[in-house]
Amino acid sequence: MFSFMITTIVVVSTIGTSFYLQSKQLKSQMADKVEGVAGIWSSTLDPEDIKKANEFRDTANPSIRRLERLLTLVGSKSASFLGAYIVLPEEYPNHKVYILSASDAYYEYSFDSLMFYDAGEEFIGAYRETRQNKIITSTDIFTDQYGSWITAFAPITDNNGNVVAILGIDAKASIIKENQMEILMLLLLEMAAILAAVYVILNWGLKKVMKPVDDLFFGIKEISSGNFSVKLPVHDQSELSLLSENFNEMAYKLSQLFDRVSAASKQLGQSALKDNESLLLEEAINTMENIFERTKLQQELQRAEKMNAIGQLAASVAHEIRNPMTVVKGFLQIFLSKEMSEEDHMYLKLMIEELNRAENIINDYLSLAKPDVGKLEIIDGRELAEQVMDLMNSYAMMSKNISMHTEIKNQVKIRGNKSELKQVLINVLKNGIEAMGDGGKLSMTLEKQGDFGVFTINDTGIGMTTEELSRLGTAFYSLKERGTGMGLMVCYQIVERMKGQIKVYSKKGEGTTFEIKVPLLEESPE
Repeated sequence: MFSFMITTIVVVSTIGTSFYLQSKQLKSQMADKVEGVAGIWSSTLDPEDIKKANEFRDTANPSIRRLERLLTLVGSKSASFLGAYIVLPEEYPNHKVYILSASDAYYEYSFDSLMFYDAGEEFIGAYRETRQNKIITSTDIFTDQYGSWITAFAPITDNNGNVVAILGIDAKASIIKENQMEILMLLLLEMAAILAAVYVILNWGLKKVMKPVDDLFFGIKEISSGNFSVKLPVHDQSELSLLSENFNEMAYKLSQLFDRVSAASKQLGQSALKDNESLLLEEAINTMENIFERTKLQQELQRAEKMNAIGQLAASVAHEIRNPMTVVKGFLQIFLSKEMSEEDHMYLKLMIEELNRAENIINDYLSLAKPDVGKLEIIDGRELAEQVMDLMNSYAMMSKNISMHTEIKNQVKIRGNKSELKQVLINVLKNGIEAMGDGGKLSMTLEKQGDFGVFTINDTGIGMTTEELSRLGTAFYSLKERGTGMGLMVCYQIVERMKGQIKVYSKKGEGTTFEIKVPLLEESPE
């Protein structure tokens, strides 16, 4: 309908413009023809006859009779002209002019020789121009008491060049109107034929072109109702038809996806999607969400069980190992105070360092076995961040060329275990320093985000891949050569016990960002 309306507007505008231009051309051609006739016949009239006729002003005068016969010949030469008349150059009050002689064709209009004529604006304007400038002029279409006309005026001059009279030639304007009606009828018939053809072509063409779109609507409806086996026909290789190919590929992939979801649903003990006769897309999506949620819960449960197992192992093993290690470490320190060779001293120090490292690992295991967060206190986020950065600054400067930056955006108050949160920050900062082998920049930002205080730690180290990120924080997984992975695992557990979360963003070769979110202190109103 829109295309047909646009076509109709264009056709009507074109035909209207054509009708206007042709009407204008008809009037111009008629005016030119009348002016040409007036110019020719004005030269056949004798100025002396006009003077004599004006002098006597009697219809029986031979001069009047001769002029009437000549003027009558004008109308008989062409059917488009009614006749001719001679007007004296004198103008009388109220736009009156004197008709000296007129052709016989005007008798039925009561327009005769030797009479006054009440001229209108169109008539008098062209009449004055001819009289003053001695040129041939014509009027536009005008209407008087006798009808509608186009009139041309030609001056009649004597031997001295004086205007003795003006010849007027009338053409019936009704002829132009008749021609206009004929043209209009032809144009209307042409418009009707064009619009009918356009309608048929558009109806046929658009149906053919839009068939793939109709197929797509059908396919979408089928997909929404759960029919993933729908396949749309491909009519040709047009762009719209290519949509049908893409739709078929999408439907095939959806079918495969829901087959897999159905299989997963069976494995999880739920009813298969195929068992439902009237499967809707929303139902399938809800089933997928349930599967994802259940999988997520299972993963969390497995992780909790793993953490519990590790905690129990740590609690049982740590106490058994700690006592003999303490004894060994004590004897080694006694030996270290005795006099011995420098090489022996070096070996003793190395053994003590390794015992210290083993003790730190045991402490990490014991941290996993803790059931709660420990003693709760109000933590000033600014103070804690500055303490930790000051503590790690010397370590960073001693080991590598690393610059440290701290930015505190908001005053943050946290309720938790200060020593454990400090342990988390130190562990993450230490990992960041060790990840920057050639030096770099390590920064910490503290700000509020909703109900959380966020410690953002960013380094410019080696970064991690997506696979490495997914395994981060799991037991016995570390990117360091002598690491156990227990440090970050403890950090995750501490933050989780504080009802917070750790998010890690990293790109290989560019660096890593840790976001440690800890709930803000809820201050009760006084």
